[in-house]
Formats: sequence, C-alpha cells, structure tokens
Amino acid sequence: MRWAPVLFVPAPICNPIFGSRLYAAHVPHRPFADVKFAPHYPAKSPLDDVLRLATPGTDEFVFEGYAFEIAAVLAEWSRALRLQPPATAVLSKFVDRSLQSTSFNPIRESRVRTGSVIEVVRREFATELRPGAERFMDDMKTYLDPLKQVETADFEIYECSQVHDSPLTLETSIRYDFVGTRGDQVREERIGSWRMQWSGGSGVWRILKWIALEENVSRASGPIFIDITSSVFGQTASYNEQLLHGSDYWRTLIDGAVGMDVYGNNGVAVGDFDSDDLDDLYVCQPAGLPNRLYRNRGDGTFEDVTEKSGVGVLDFTASALFADFDNRGFQDLLVVCASGPLLFVNDGKGKFTLKKDAFRFATPPQGAFTHAAAADYDHDGRLDISLSRSIFRRPQRTSKLPLSQPRQRSIPRSNQGRRTEHRE
Repeated sequence: MRWAPVLFVPAPICNPIFGSRLYAAHVPHRPFADVKFAPHYPAKSPLDDVLRLATPGTDEFVFEGYAFEIAAVLAEWSRALRLQPPATAVLSKFVDRSLQSTSFNPIRESRVRTGSVIEVVRREFATELRPGAERFMDDMKTYLDPLKQVETADFEIYECSQVHDSPLTLETSIRYDFVGTRGDQVREERIGSWRMQWSGGSGVWRILKWIALEENVSRASGPIFIDITSSVFGQTASYNEQLLHGSDYWRTLIDGAVGMDVYGNNGVAVGDFDSDDLDDLYVCQPAGLPNRLYRNRGDGTFEDVTEKSGVGVLDFTASALFADFDNRGFQDLLVVCASGPLLFVNDGKGKFTLKKDAFRFATPPQGAFTHAAAADYDHDGRLDISLSRSIFRRPQRTSKLPLSQPRQRSIPRSNQGRRTEHRE
C-alpha cells in the first residue's frame, strides 16, 4: 500500500471551554510553515470613553461624589506619609479647630498570636471624645512616630452617610492599613477602622470628629517568607526547562489549536502520596504542558517523579486534590481538568493508575470544571466530592454589554465505594 500526499487546509477552531473561535492567520511567503492562530477578541464598547468622563456624584448617587472628594483628601495625606511620616503638617490642613477625637493610646491589648517570627496584637481604644485640634495632632504624631519609614498608607471609605444638611456634614467609616519599618528595624502593619465626621463640600472638607474603633497590629523582626524555590527545585530538569518559562513563552511554541490560555490560574496540590510523612507537591499546568509531581526527598529538595508515577496529564488542569478515596491508607489524586475530573488510584508503591468511568453524570455537564472539594457529607465513612464549574452564557439582548455572563455551579458527587455517582 502506498500513501498519497494530502494537503490539509486550516479551518476555524472552536474553543470548547469559552466558545470563542480561532482563525488561522495566513502567511503567504511561508505556505508550509506552522499554522499560527490569532484569537478574535470582543470589540471595545463605545460606552467606555463616555463612562471615563463621568464624574462621581453628578448622577443621583450624590454621596458617591462626596466620598470621592474625601478620598482625595486622604490620598494627599497618604502620599505625604510615604515621603516623610508622620506628615502632620499636611493633615493639619484638613483638621477643624473644633475637632473632637478619641485617644490613640489603647486602653486594652490582647495577643492574638505569639511566636519568634511574627506576633499579632488586637488593640481597643477609649470612646470618650476630647476637644482640641492641637491635642489631636500631638496624639497622631505619637501614634505614628514609631514608624520611621512608611511603605503603605491605604485608606478605604466603606460607609458614608449624611448627618446634617446645613452645614453639610457627613459621617464616614474608613478602613486604614499602615505598613512600615520601626526604628529598631522591626516591620509593622496596622489595620483598623476609624469613624470620622466631615463638614464642607465642593471639594473643601474639614474633619470635625475622629474616633478610633479597633486595630490589629502585626510585627515581624525579620523576613516572614523567603523565596527558596530555586534551591528546592533547581536541580530538576522539568523546573528549569518547563516551569521557569511563563505562558507567553510557551504560547509562542505550542500550536494555538491546543488552547493554552493567558491567565495562568492553574493550582497546586500538597499531599504525602508515598507515605513517608513528607509533603509532596503536584503542580497543575495549562493545556499542552504536562502536570508535574515532585517527591519530597526530606533534605530540602524535591525530585520529579512524574513519568514513573503516571500522572503527567496534558489536558488543561485547573486544580488537583490528594485524598484517600477508597480507604486503603494511600492518598489518591483527583485531577480537575476543564473537560472533566480524573481519578488516579494510588497503588502504595509510588504508581498511580487512572480509574476509568470513575465519574458518571446523570446529565452531561456544561461549562468548564474549575475546582473540587472532598468531605464525608453523608457520614458513611467515605469521602464525597463537590465539583465546581464555570458556565459562560451569552445573554439574549441587543446590547453588546456584557458579552458573556459567568456562573459558578457545584456538583456534589456521592462516593459509592466502587464508583462515584452524581447527585444534584
């Protein structure tokens, strides 16, 4: 038998997950080169330019405009704090002479966490209001003085209401977040809430009341996390040749028909698959790249055992989960691919076997599978599984916005011992 030459013409490809179509881009000067695929994205909405010009507060949501103006005042103080704390000179421009405030000296501190690396303290403040802008400025200077360098000074208005009409007086609830370094080189973060009253309008606001509600303070004498990835995985070829390269790199090499996306939202799973009391790591990958199983050697390094364990899945994998689904004392591996879940049974010797027909659905599932959770919800001694899906539906309307509406839906799976059934 002889083979006849065949010429295949590239045709539009439909992405089964998102429903979008990919078209082959013609390369006339290289007719036999690899086909490159260019995605067609939704066109820009004509409303984008209009909405960008809309000023907050110019519609029926007037308090949105007030909050926008007050946020600008807090942003000015934030910039000054990051340059030279405590920046009381900038803050004094917005403080009314009749200001009433509570003390920033806490009346009670309770330890939430203690340890050699990080400690967390919860502070409570007195509720008594004290008059005087000068006293307040001294309190604020004392409060911020330990932070010799401020890296973060964020203020978020999460509530805004009107107290009086004339003069216009607003009450705001503000969440603050300070991160900085003290004089003794201890890093500190303060997260809490203030209740404040403002008077004014038209971009000019003065602070009438400043009430400290509560605060959590976290301190660390040194770095809390240190990146040891290269020392842990650097000796494995798969880390250097695959994981170190991002999606942009692989999208230029892998055929577009594979459907590799740009989001990089692939998960990891941690479990002791070889029962040596050390946590191993399973790294999920986008479509076209094999998932990787790394075994913990116990000396601070990992080895790649993907090939001999049989779990190098090439399908797009959103997440994975180690768990003993058959109660044999070995952690099996549940791999959640966009097209459906896969169950790999652990033989206890470092080898996994794909269990066919492990999942039987009463009705064909729609959308892409994204996550899984395991628990014995019916108390029968066997782990059950809840699977999440992301469903994109195109609304039936004349407007072009939104083009699609994502929905999340979960499917509970009952473990029947030999197979897994579907229950809605």
